[in-house]
This record gives sequence, structure tokens and C-alpha cells, in this order.
Amino acid sequence: MNWFAQIIAATLTTLVIVITIFDLRERRIPNVIVFPAALVGIIMHCVGHGWSGLLFSLKGFGLGFLLLFVPYFVGRTVGLRTMGAGDVKFLAAIGAFLGGTDVLRALLAALLSYPILAAISVLRERKVKLTWLRFRRVFCNFFGILVPSLKLYAIRLESQDDQSLTSVTTPFGAALAAGTLVALYTGFLR
Repeated sequence: MNWFAQIIAATLTTLVIVITIFDLRERRIPNVIVFPAALVGIIMHCVGHGWSGLLFSLKGFGLGFLLLFVPYFVGRTVGLRTMGAGDVKFLAAIGAFLGGTDVLRALLAALLSYPILAAISVLRERKVKLTWLRFRRVFCNFFGILVPSLKLYAIRLESQDDQSLTSVTTPFGAALAAGTLVALYTGFLR
């Protein structure tokens, strides 16, 4: 790694650690960190490589934004709160540092790490039974369209669910950070 790549890596590593700590504690990703970080990534590439660096960084920013904006928008349209807008902006900022190809690698690594982080959250909060019940209910409701008996089973599962208990949530920002570090420091999907 040359000196410029080392500075980019150190800056991005610091960024994802700070945002992960904030996301885990506050359950949100603040614009006051993400927007300046994206600008720093764009400026660093512009200073280091001129117009080609600017183009590289803007492509990563745009692709990072679009990769999560589409599922965010669709989720909001159908009434699901699967991810927040902060996650969309966070991946865009990551893209400003990594460029188009590597932001895609970071997202794929994040998607692979998310189930592991979710399982850790379920175990830590001791809600394995509740999570398993709700997972089966959602699964049976979805596939009940094709197999009507699954729909009936989902209704039975719903009657067993205590709605006063909250489900476990895992911030996707932590998975984005893990995926970014994997993409940055390994040859994952190269």
C-alpha cells in the first residue's frame, strides 16, 4: 500500500469506528459526521489524483448512495422500517473513500456479516425463542401465498406471540463498518 492509500485507509477506518460506536449507542448515524466525512473522501481523492480522483470518488459516492437508497425507498413505500436514511448516507460516504468497485465489495461483506451480528444481538438479549417464533411467523405468512396451510400455521404462531415484547434490532451501520474493514484490509472478492 502506498502512502496515499494508507492515509485513505486510516481515515476511513477512524470514520467507521466512530460511526459504529455512535450507531450502537444512539441507534442513529448523525449527518454532522457523515456529510463532512464524504466531503473529506472526495477532497482527498481530488488532491491525490486530480480530476480522475474526483471522478473515482464521486462514482463511489453515487453508487454507495444508490445501493441502499433503492431498498430504503421501497421499504418505506410498503411500510417497512428495515433501515434508516443514515445507513444510506453512511454507505455513500464509504463510497467516497473506496470508489465504485470497492463500495460494492464493502456492501457484500456487510450483508454477509449482518446475520452474524444479528445472531450475537439475539443471544446477548436472550430472545432466541421470541426471534425464532417471529421468524417462522413471517416466513409462513410470506410463503402462505403459495401454500395455504402455511398461512393457517402463521395465524397459530401469531396467537402465541406476546406483542408487548420488543424484537431485537441490530444496527446495520455496524455491519457496514465490518464490511468496509473487510473490503479495505482483505482481498475479499478481488
